[in-house]
Amino acid sequence: MDAKRAAVHAGKYFLFTSAFAVVGLALVGGGVALGGLEAWDILSANSNATGEALSAAAPGIALAVLGLLVYRFGKAWSLYKTLTAANEDALSETFDTQRVKSDIVSVLDDRLADMQNDLQSVNRELRKLKDDDAFDLGETSENDRSP
Repeated sequence: MDAKRAAVHAGKYFLFTSAFAVVGLALVGGGVALGGLEAWDILSANSNATGEALSAAAPGIALAVLGLLVYRFGKAWSLYKTLTAANEDALSETFDTQRVKSDIVSVLDDRLADMQNDLQSVNRELRKLKDDDAFDLGETSENDRSP
């Protein structure tokens, strides 16, 4: 694969992972803001209410975990998509089906031309043998009649 196409695939991978990272980071930030502010308010009012603060922060924690999962999924999906496309790109130039078909047809044409030449030479030889036999038979039959 040439450098230009490799750079295109690398660029696609970078864009995909960056997009998923932004979405994931936004979800993590939203989760921290949602859960952290509520937990901070509860803890600032009563420092012994950690259980209550934790239960208030649970939706924010869930949103932050969802953000991390989105980022990880996006990174794996981006890798799969770009590697698959790069592999198909490389294989398409290695195994060009039209070129293979063309090569097969040219080999078959060459073989058929050789077979046609062989048949023509065999036909010429047969005609030559027939002519020689007809000439030999014609002379022997005339010699048989002369005595």
